[in-house]
Amino acid sequence: MSTTAVSKSSHPAWVWCLGLFYLLVVGDGALRKWFIPSQATPLFVLKDLVLWGGYLTYVWKRDPFELPRPLQSTWVPLLLGAYISVVLLQAANPRQPALIVAAVGLKYHLAFLPLVVLVPALIADISQKTFVRGLWAYALCIHLPIVAIGVYQFSQPPGAWINQYIGSAEQIASVAGNPRVTATFPYIGGFTPYLEFSTFLSISVFLTGFRWNNKGLKILGGGLVAATAVVLPMTGSRSVIFIPAIALGVLLIAMPTRRQWLYLVVAAAFSVFVISSVGGTWAFSGWRALNERVEETEDEEAERRIMNVLKTPIDGLEKAGLFGYGVGTNATPAPRLTTRSDWEGRFPGDRGSLRLVLELGILGWLILVSLKLALLHVSFQAVRASRSSMEFIIAATAFCVLISNIVLPVVFNVVDSALYWGSAGAVLAVWSQQEVRRQKEARQPRARTSTTSM
Repeated sequence: MSTTAVSKSSHPAWVWCLGLFYLLVVGDGALRKWFIPSQATPLFVLKDLVLWGGYLTYVWKRDPFELPRPLQSTWVPLLLGAYISVVLLQAANPRQPALIVAAVGLKYHLAFLPLVVLVPALIADISQKTFVRGLWAYALCIHLPIVAIGVYQFSQPPGAWINQYIGSAEQIASVAGNPRVTATFPYIGGFTPYLEFSTFLSISVFLTGFRWNNKGLKILGGGLVAATAVVLPMTGSRSVIFIPAIALGVLLIAMPTRRQWLYLVVAAAFSVFVISSVGGTWAFSGWRALNERVEETEDEEAERRIMNVLKTPIDGLEKAGLFGYGVGTNATPAPRLTTRSDWEGRFPGDRGSLRLVLELGILGWLILVSLKLALLHVSFQAVRASRSSMEFIIAATAFCVLISNIVLPVVFNVVDSALYWGSAGAVLAVWSQQEVRRQKEARQPRARTSTTSM
Protein backbone atom coordinates (compact mmCIF):
# COMPACT_ATOMS: atom_id res chain seq x y z
CA MET A 1 0.00 0.00 0.00
CA SER A 2 0.99 3.61 -0.46
CA THR A 3 2.86 4.96 2.52
CA THR A 4 1.53 8.48 2.16
CA ALA A 5 -2.00 9.65 1.74
CA VAL A 6 -3.11 12.14 -0.84
CA SER A 7 -3.79 15.46 0.79
CA LYS A 8 -7.27 16.87 0.77
CA SER A 9 -6.34 19.76 -1.51
CA SER A 10 -4.98 17.37 -4.15
CA HIS A 11 -8.13 15.27 -4.52
CA PRO A 12 -9.08 15.34 -8.22
CA ALA A 13 -12.66 15.98 -9.31
CA TRP A 14 -13.38 12.32 -10.02
CA VAL A 15 -12.70 11.41 -6.38
CA TRP A 16 -15.31 13.91 -5.19
CA CYS A 17 -17.74 12.56 -7.81
CA LEU A 18 -17.16 9.02 -6.54
CA GLY A 19 -17.84 10.07 -2.95
CA LEU A 20 -20.96 12.01 -3.95
CA PHE A 21 -22.17 9.01 -5.94
CA TYR A 22 -22.12 6.73 -2.90
CA LEU A 23 -23.72 9.39 -0.72
CA LEU A 24 -26.58 9.49 -3.24
CA VAL A 25 -26.77 5.68 -3.28
CA VAL A 26 -27.43 5.55 0.46
CA GLY A 27 -29.24 8.87 0.80
CA ASP A 28 -31.25 9.77 -2.27
CA GLY A 29 -34.15 7.70 -0.96
CA ALA A 30 -34.50 10.15 1.93
CA LEU A 31 -34.61 13.07 -0.50
CA ARG A 32 -37.13 11.32 -2.74
CA LYS A 33 -39.40 10.24 0.14
CA TRP A 34 -39.34 13.14 2.60
CA PHE A 35 -37.84 16.32 1.21
CA ILE A 36 -38.37 16.73 -2.55
CA PRO A 37 -40.61 13.86 -3.70
CA SER A 38 -41.63 15.85 -6.76
CA GLN A 39 -38.07 15.41 -8.08
CA ALA A 40 -37.92 11.66 -7.50
CA THR A 41 -37.06 10.79 -11.12
CA PRO A 42 -34.28 13.39 -11.59
CA LEU A 43 -32.75 12.34 -8.27
CA PHE A 44 -32.85 8.70 -9.35
CA VAL A 45 -30.85 9.55 -12.48
CA LEU A 46 -28.55 12.06 -10.75
CA LYS A 47 -26.20 9.46 -9.28
CA ASP A 48 -25.64 7.96 -12.73
CA LEU A 49 -24.70 11.38 -14.08
CA VAL A 50 -22.38 12.04 -11.15
CA LEU A 51 -20.60 8.69 -11.56
CA TRP A 52 -20.19 9.04 -15.32
CA GLY A 53 -19.07 12.64 -14.91
CA GLY A 54 -16.32 11.44 -12.59
CA TYR A 55 -15.44 8.58 -14.93
CA LEU A 56 -15.15 10.86 -17.98
CA THR A 57 -12.99 13.24 -15.96
CA TYR A 58 -10.72 10.36 -14.95
CA VAL A 59 -10.32 8.87 -18.43
CA TRP A 60 -9.90 12.22 -20.20
CA LYS A 61 -6.18 11.50 -20.74
CA ARG A 62 -6.19 7.80 -19.91
CA ASP A 63 -7.30 4.51 -21.39
CA PRO A 64 -11.06 4.32 -20.63
CA PHE A 65 -10.75 0.57 -19.96
CA GLU A 66 -7.63 0.82 -17.82
CA LEU A 67 -7.36 -1.85 -15.12
CA PRO A 68 -4.42 -2.62 -12.84
CA ARG A 69 -1.67 -4.26 -14.94
CA PRO A 70 -1.42 -7.54 -12.95
CA LEU A 71 -5.04 -8.31 -13.88
CA GLN A 72 -3.96 -8.89 -17.48
CA SER A 73 -2.87 -12.38 -16.45
CA THR A 74 -6.38 -13.26 -15.22
CA TRP A 75 -9.69 -14.01 -16.93
CA VAL A 76 -11.31 -10.86 -15.50
CA PRO A 77 -10.59 -8.41 -18.39
CA LEU A 78 -11.67 -10.95 -21.03
CA LEU A 79 -14.90 -11.89 -19.25
CA LEU A 80 -15.69 -8.26 -18.42
CA GLY A 81 -15.26 -7.33 -22.07
CA ALA A 82 -17.40 -10.30 -23.12
CA TYR A 83 -20.18 -9.27 -20.73
CA ILE A 84 -20.17 -5.69 -22.03
CA SER A 85 -20.28 -7.00 -25.61
CA VAL A 86 -23.24 -9.26 -24.80
CA VAL A 87 -25.15 -6.36 -23.24
CA LEU A 88 -24.51 -4.13 -26.26
CA LEU A 89 -25.63 -6.89 -28.62
CA GLN A 90 -28.74 -7.55 -26.55
CA ALA A 91 -29.63 -3.85 -26.76
CA ALA A 92 -30.02 -4.44 -30.50
CA ASN A 93 -32.00 -7.66 -30.07
CA PRO A 94 -34.80 -7.68 -32.69
CA ARG A 95 -37.19 -8.94 -29.99
CA GLN A 96 -36.87 -5.62 -28.15
CA PRO A 97 -40.29 -3.92 -27.83
CA ALA A 98 -38.86 -0.37 -28.12
CA LEU A 99 -35.60 1.56 -28.24
CA ILE A 100 -36.34 3.21 -24.90
CA VAL A 101 -36.52 -0.23 -23.29
CA ALA A 102 -33.06 -1.05 -24.67
CA ALA A 103 -31.77 2.26 -23.28
CA VAL A 104 -33.13 1.37 -19.84
CA GLY A 105 -31.45 -2.02 -20.10
CA LEU A 106 -28.10 -0.44 -20.89
CA LYS A 107 -28.47 1.76 -17.83
CA TYR A 108 -29.26 -1.16 -15.50
CA HIS A 109 -26.46 -3.36 -16.81
CA LEU A 110 -23.62 -0.93 -17.52
CA ALA A 111 -24.22 2.29 -15.57
CA PHE A 112 -22.10 1.27 -12.56
CA LEU A 113 -19.26 -0.53 -14.35
CA PRO A 114 -17.03 2.59 -14.14
CA LEU A 115 -16.60 1.64 -10.47
CA VAL A 116 -14.35 -1.22 -11.61
CA VAL A 117 -11.96 1.43 -12.98
CA LEU A 118 -12.39 4.27 -10.47
CA VAL A 119 -12.27 2.36 -7.18
CA PRO A 120 -8.87 0.71 -7.86
CA ALA A 121 -7.45 4.11 -8.80
CA LEU A 122 -8.75 5.53 -5.52
CA ILE A 123 -7.39 2.73 -3.34
CA ALA A 124 -3.96 2.98 -4.97
CA ASP A 125 -3.51 6.43 -3.36
CA ILE A 126 -4.91 5.66 0.10
CA SER A 127 -2.66 4.89 3.05
CA GLN A 128 -3.71 2.53 5.82
CA LYS A 129 -4.01 5.45 8.26
CA THR A 130 -6.34 7.30 5.90
CA PHE A 131 -8.34 4.13 5.32
CA VAL A 132 -8.97 3.61 9.05
CA ARG A 133 -9.99 7.24 9.42
CA GLY A 134 -12.42 6.69 6.57
CA LEU A 135 -13.92 3.71 8.37
CA TRP A 136 -14.52 5.82 11.49
CA ALA A 137 -16.07 8.58 9.38
CA TYR A 138 -18.34 6.05 7.68
CA ALA A 139 -19.40 4.55 11.02
CA LEU A 140 -20.15 7.86 12.75
CA CYS A 141 -21.48 9.97 9.88
CA ILE A 142 -23.27 7.41 7.67
CA HIS A 143 -23.95 4.05 9.28
CA LEU A 144 -25.02 5.10 12.78
CA PRO A 145 -27.46 7.79 11.47
CA ILE A 146 -28.98 5.21 9.10
CA VAL A 147 -29.34 2.73 11.99
CA ALA A 148 -30.91 5.42 14.19
CA ILE A 149 -33.46 6.30 11.49
CA GLY A 150 -34.29 2.62 11.06
CA VAL A 151 -34.82 2.15 14.79
CA TYR A 152 -37.03 5.25 14.95
CA GLN A 153 -39.09 4.01 12.00
CA PHE A 154 -39.59 0.69 13.75
CA SER A 155 -40.88 2.45 16.88
CA GLN A 156 -43.50 4.39 14.89
CA PRO A 157 -46.80 3.06 13.48
CA PRO A 158 -46.83 1.97 9.82
CA GLY A 159 -48.89 5.03 8.93
CA ALA A 160 -46.40 7.55 10.34
CA TRP A 161 -44.91 10.14 7.99
CA ILE A 162 -41.43 8.61 8.27
CA ASN A 163 -42.66 5.19 7.14
CA GLN A 164 -43.33 5.65 3.46
CA TYR A 165 -41.96 4.48 0.15
CA ILE A 166 -41.46 6.35 -3.09
CA GLY A 167 -45.07 7.02 -3.96
CA SER A 168 -47.08 7.55 -0.79
CA ALA A 169 -50.10 5.61 -2.09
CA GLU A 170 -48.28 2.30 -1.71
CA GLN A 171 -49.20 0.37 1.44
CA ILE A 172 -46.43 0.06 4.02
CA ALA A 173 -45.39 -3.52 4.73
CA SER A 174 -45.45 -4.50 8.39
CA VAL A 175 -44.71 -7.48 10.62
CA ALA A 176 -46.14 -8.13 14.08
CA GLY A 177 -47.68 -4.65 14.01
CA ASN A 178 -44.35 -2.93 13.33
CA PRO A 179 -43.33 -1.43 9.99
CA ARG A 180 -40.65 -3.10 7.91
CA VAL A 181 -38.05 -0.34 7.96
CA THR A 182 -36.33 1.22 4.96
CA ALA A 183 -34.22 3.98 6.65
CA THR A 184 -32.87 6.37 4.00
CA PHE A 185 -33.57 3.96 1.15
CA PRO A 186 -36.66 4.12 -1.08
CA TYR A 187 -37.76 0.51 -0.51
CA ILE A 188 -36.92 -2.53 1.60
CA GLY A 189 -35.19 -4.01 -1.44
CA GLY A 190 -32.63 -1.19 -1.30
CA PHE A 191 -32.05 -1.33 2.45
CA THR A 192 -31.40 -5.07 2.67
CA PRO A 193 -28.30 -5.16 0.40
CA TYR A 194 -26.90 -2.21 2.33
CA LEU A 195 -27.41 -4.08 5.62
CA GLU A 196 -25.79 -7.19 4.19
CA PHE A 197 -22.79 -5.12 3.11
CA SER A 198 -22.63 -3.46 6.52
CA THR A 199 -22.70 -6.86 8.21
CA PHE A 200 -19.79 -8.06 6.08
CA LEU A 201 -17.79 -4.89 6.71
CA SER A 202 -18.51 -4.83 10.45
CA ILE A 203 -17.42 -8.40 11.07
CA SER A 204 -14.39 -8.01 8.79
CA VAL A 205 -13.25 -4.99 10.83
CA PHE A 206 -13.88 -6.87 14.09
CA LEU A 207 -11.96 -9.95 12.94
CA THR A 208 -9.14 -7.71 11.75
CA GLY A 209 -8.90 -6.11 15.19
CA PHE A 210 -8.23 -9.50 16.77
CA ARG A 211 -6.02 -10.85 14.00
CA TRP A 212 -3.69 -7.81 14.13
CA ASN A 213 -4.32 -7.08 17.83
CA ASN A 214 -5.56 -3.57 17.04
CA LYS A 215 -7.60 -2.11 19.90
CA GLY A 216 -9.11 0.66 17.77
CA LEU A 217 -10.40 -1.78 15.16
CA LYS A 218 -11.79 -4.05 17.89
CA ILE A 219 -13.82 -1.13 19.26
CA LEU A 220 -14.90 0.08 15.83
CA GLY A 221 -15.79 -3.39 14.58
CA GLY A 222 -17.60 -4.33 17.77
CA GLY A 223 -19.67 -1.16 17.69
CA LEU A 224 -20.56 -1.67 14.04
CA VAL A 225 -21.53 -5.29 14.67
CA ALA A 226 -23.78 -4.35 17.60
CA ALA A 227 -25.45 -1.43 15.80
CA THR A 228 -26.07 -3.50 12.67
CA ALA A 229 -27.43 -6.41 14.73
CA VAL A 230 -30.09 -4.13 16.24
CA VAL A 231 -31.56 -2.94 12.93
CA LEU A 232 -30.90 -6.07 10.84
CA PRO A 233 -34.16 -7.91 11.67
CA MET A 234 -36.30 -4.77 11.51
CA THR A 235 -36.55 -5.17 7.73
CA GLY A 236 -38.64 -8.28 8.39
CA SER A 237 -36.54 -10.19 5.88
CA ARG A 238 -35.00 -13.58 6.59
CA SER A 239 -32.59 -13.36 3.67
CA VAL A 240 -30.76 -10.47 5.30
CA ILE A 241 -29.88 -12.91 8.11
CA PHE A 242 -29.27 -16.16 6.24
CA ILE A 243 -27.28 -14.84 3.25
CA PRO A 244 -24.66 -13.04 5.40
CA ALA A 245 -24.45 -16.06 7.71
CA ILE A 246 -23.61 -18.37 4.79
CA ALA A 247 -21.15 -15.92 3.23
CA LEU A 248 -19.36 -15.30 6.54
CA GLY A 249 -19.16 -19.04 7.19
CA VAL A 250 -17.37 -19.52 3.87
CA LEU A 251 -15.09 -16.58 4.70
CA LEU A 252 -14.05 -18.19 7.98
CA ILE A 253 -13.15 -21.38 6.12
CA ALA A 254 -11.18 -19.38 3.55
CA MET A 255 -9.15 -17.47 6.15
CA PRO A 256 -5.60 -18.80 6.61
CA THR A 257 -5.58 -18.47 10.41
CA ARG A 258 -6.84 -21.26 12.67
CA ARG A 259 -8.42 -18.92 15.23
CA GLN A 260 -11.20 -17.49 13.06
CA TRP A 261 -13.97 -19.47 14.76
CA LEU A 262 -12.90 -18.09 18.13
CA TYR A 263 -13.08 -14.60 16.63
CA LEU A 264 -16.63 -15.24 15.46
CA VAL A 265 -17.73 -16.44 18.90
CA VAL A 266 -16.17 -13.35 20.46
CA ALA A 267 -17.95 -11.12 17.90
CA ALA A 268 -21.33 -12.73 18.61
CA ALA A 269 -20.86 -12.56 22.39
CA PHE A 270 -19.73 -8.94 22.24
CA SER A 271 -22.71 -7.99 20.07
CA VAL A 272 -25.20 -9.59 22.47
CA PHE A 273 -23.49 -7.96 25.47
CA VAL A 274 -23.54 -4.47 23.95
CA ILE A 275 -27.13 -4.73 22.77
CA SER A 276 -28.41 -6.05 26.09
CA SER A 277 -26.43 -3.67 28.30
CA VAL A 278 -26.86 -0.48 26.26
CA GLY A 279 -30.16 -0.97 24.50
CA GLY A 280 -32.12 -3.11 26.94
CA THR A 281 -35.19 -5.01 25.80
CA TRP A 282 -36.07 -2.56 23.01
CA ALA A 283 -32.90 -3.53 21.15
CA PHE A 284 -34.24 -7.08 20.75
CA SER A 285 -37.68 -5.96 19.57
CA GLY A 286 -36.71 -6.39 15.93
CA TRP A 287 -35.63 -9.97 16.53
CA ARG A 288 -38.89 -10.76 18.35
CA ALA A 289 -40.91 -9.31 15.46
CA LEU A 290 -38.91 -11.27 12.92
CA ASN A 291 -39.39 -14.45 14.95
CA GLU A 292 -43.16 -13.91 14.90
CA ARG A 293 -43.08 -13.45 11.13
CA VAL A 294 -41.04 -16.63 10.69
CA GLU A 295 -43.52 -18.57 12.81
CA GLU A 296 -46.45 -17.23 10.78
CA THR A 297 -44.80 -17.85 7.40
CA GLU A 298 -45.06 -21.30 5.90
CA ASP A 299 -41.81 -23.14 5.25
CA GLU A 300 -43.02 -23.98 1.75
CA GLU A 301 -42.62 -20.32 0.73
CA ALA A 302 -38.93 -20.26 1.67
CA GLU A 303 -38.36 -23.63 0.00
CA ARG A 304 -40.09 -22.38 -3.14
CA ARG A 305 -37.78 -19.35 -3.37
CA ILE A 306 -34.68 -21.46 -2.90
CA MET A 307 -35.79 -23.95 -5.54
CA ASN A 308 -36.59 -21.12 -7.95
CA VAL A 309 -33.02 -19.86 -7.68
CA LEU A 310 -31.58 -23.35 -8.17
CA LYS A 311 -33.81 -24.00 -11.18
CA THR A 312 -32.83 -20.74 -12.91
CA PRO A 313 -30.57 -22.30 -15.60
CA ILE A 314 -33.16 -24.94 -16.55
CA ASP A 315 -36.14 -22.58 -16.56
CA GLY A 316 -34.06 -19.90 -18.32
CA LEU A 317 -33.00 -22.22 -21.12
CA GLU A 318 -36.61 -23.31 -21.60
CA LYS A 319 -38.08 -19.80 -21.61
CA ALA A 320 -35.28 -17.65 -23.06
CA GLY A 321 -33.26 -20.05 -25.18
CA LEU A 322 -29.65 -19.29 -25.99
CA PHE A 323 -30.03 -15.64 -26.96
CA GLY A 324 -32.81 -14.13 -24.82
CA TYR A 325 -35.11 -11.17 -25.49
CA GLY A 326 -32.83 -8.18 -24.94
CA VAL A 327 -31.68 -6.04 -22.02
CA GLY A 328 -34.34 -3.92 -20.38
CA THR A 329 -37.25 -6.19 -21.24
CA ASN A 330 -37.60 -7.15 -17.57
CA ALA A 331 -36.56 -3.85 -15.99
CA THR A 332 -39.18 -2.57 -13.56
CA PRO A 333 -39.81 0.88 -15.16
CA ALA A 334 -39.84 -0.40 -18.74
CA PRO A 335 -43.66 -0.73 -19.12
CA ARG A 336 -44.16 2.88 -17.99
CA LEU A 337 -41.96 4.11 -20.82
CA THR A 338 -43.88 2.51 -23.68
CA THR A 339 -47.45 2.28 -24.88
CA ARG A 340 -47.38 -1.46 -24.24
CA SER A 341 -47.76 -3.01 -20.81
CA ASP A 342 -46.52 -6.47 -21.76
CA TRP A 343 -44.43 -8.17 -24.42
CA GLU A 344 -42.71 -11.42 -25.29
CA GLY A 345 -40.03 -12.33 -22.77
CA ARG A 346 -41.33 -10.19 -19.92
CA PHE A 347 -41.71 -12.05 -16.63
CA PRO A 348 -43.88 -10.26 -14.07
CA GLY A 349 -42.84 -12.32 -11.04
CA ASP A 350 -40.20 -11.70 -8.37
CA ARG A 351 -37.69 -14.22 -9.74
CA GLY A 352 -34.86 -11.80 -10.45
CA SER A 353 -32.46 -14.50 -11.62
CA LEU A 354 -34.92 -15.78 -14.21
CA ARG A 355 -35.65 -12.24 -15.38
CA LEU A 356 -31.93 -11.76 -15.96
CA VAL A 357 -31.67 -14.97 -18.03
CA LEU A 358 -34.66 -13.84 -20.10
CA GLU A 359 -32.81 -10.64 -20.94
CA LEU A 360 -29.36 -12.08 -21.70
CA GLY A 361 -30.21 -15.59 -22.84
CA ILE A 362 -28.51 -18.60 -21.31
CA LEU A 363 -25.23 -17.83 -23.12
CA GLY A 364 -25.07 -14.27 -21.85
CA TRP A 365 -26.06 -15.39 -18.37
CA LEU A 366 -23.25 -17.98 -18.33
CA ILE A 367 -20.75 -15.29 -19.32
CA LEU A 368 -21.93 -13.08 -16.45
CA VAL A 369 -21.76 -15.95 -13.96
CA SER A 370 -18.25 -16.79 -15.22
CA LEU A 371 -17.23 -13.17 -14.62
CA LYS A 372 -18.64 -13.37 -11.09
CA LEU A 373 -16.72 -16.59 -10.43
CA ALA A 374 -13.49 -15.03 -11.72
CA LEU A 375 -13.97 -12.03 -9.42
CA LEU A 376 -14.71 -14.36 -6.51
CA HIS A 377 -11.52 -16.32 -7.17
CA VAL A 378 -9.50 -13.10 -7.14
CA SER A 379 -11.11 -12.06 -3.84
CA PHE A 380 -10.36 -15.49 -2.32
CA GLN A 381 -6.69 -15.12 -3.23
CA ALA A 382 -6.69 -11.60 -1.78
CA VAL A 383 -8.09 -12.85 1.53
CA ARG A 384 -5.41 -15.53 1.78
CA ALA A 385 -2.57 -13.16 0.86
CA SER A 386 -3.56 -10.25 3.12
CA ARG A 387 -0.70 -8.89 5.21
CA SER A 388 -2.25 -5.71 6.59
CA SER A 389 -5.53 -4.74 8.20
CA MET A 390 -6.50 -2.61 5.20
CA GLU A 391 -5.93 -5.46 2.77
CA PHE A 392 -7.90 -7.94 4.85
CA ILE A 393 -10.88 -5.66 5.53
CA ILE A 394 -11.27 -4.85 1.83
CA ALA A 395 -10.67 -8.43 0.66
CA ALA A 396 -12.90 -10.10 3.27
CA THR A 397 -15.77 -7.65 2.75
CA ALA A 398 -15.57 -7.99 -1.02
CA PHE A 399 -15.34 -11.79 -0.81
CA CYS A 400 -18.60 -11.92 1.16
CA VAL A 401 -20.35 -9.47 -1.19
CA LEU A 402 -19.23 -11.40 -4.28
CA ILE A 403 -20.07 -14.87 -2.99
CA SER A 404 -23.53 -13.79 -1.80
CA ASN A 405 -24.37 -12.59 -5.33
CA ILE A 406 -23.05 -15.51 -7.39
CA VAL A 407 -26.49 -16.69 -8.52
CA LEU A 408 -28.46 -13.60 -7.55
CA PRO A 409 -28.94 -10.73 -10.02
CA VAL A 410 -27.47 -7.35 -9.17
CA VAL A 411 -28.59 -5.42 -12.24
CA PHE A 412 -32.18 -4.78 -11.13
CA ASN A 413 -31.28 -3.34 -7.73
CA VAL A 414 -29.45 0.00 -7.75
CA VAL A 415 -27.97 -0.33 -4.25
CA ASP A 416 -26.94 -3.94 -4.77
CA SER A 417 -25.32 -3.11 -8.10
CA ALA A 418 -23.39 -0.13 -6.69
CA LEU A 419 -22.07 -2.15 -3.76
CA TYR A 420 -21.26 -5.20 -5.89
CA TRP A 421 -19.22 -3.42 -8.57
CA GLY A 422 -17.60 -1.15 -6.00
CA SER A 423 -16.53 -4.18 -3.95
CA ALA A 424 -15.24 -5.85 -7.11
CA GLY A 425 -13.15 -2.80 -7.97
CA ALA A 426 -11.78 -2.59 -4.43
CA VAL A 427 -10.64 -6.22 -4.27
CA LEU A 428 -9.12 -6.00 -7.76
CA ALA A 429 -6.96 -3.15 -6.46
CA VAL A 430 -5.87 -5.09 -3.38
CA TRP A 431 -5.13 -8.27 -5.35
CA SER A 432 -3.09 -6.30 -7.90
CA GLN A 433 -0.96 -4.71 -5.19
CA GLN A 434 -0.44 -8.12 -3.61
CA GLU A 435 0.57 -9.57 -6.97
CA VAL A 436 3.14 -6.80 -7.54
CA ARG A 437 4.55 -7.51 -4.09
CA ARG A 438 4.67 -11.25 -4.75
CA GLN A 439 6.49 -10.79 -8.06
CA LYS A 440 8.95 -8.40 -6.44
CA GLU A 441 9.69 -10.87 -3.66
CA ALA A 442 10.07 -13.68 -6.19
CA ARG A 443 12.76 -11.69 -8.03
CA GLN A 444 14.74 -10.84 -4.91
CA PRO A 445 16.20 -14.36 -4.29
CA ARG A 446 17.34 -14.52 -7.91
CA ALA A 447 18.96 -11.12 -7.57
CA ARG A 448 20.83 -12.21 -4.43
CA THR A 449 21.93 -15.41 -6.16
CA SER A 450 23.30 -13.46 -9.12
CA THR A 451 25.21 -11.13 -6.82
CA THR A 452 26.74 -14.05 -4.89
CA SER A 453 27.93 -15.82 -8.04
CA MET A 454 29.89 -12.81 -9.25
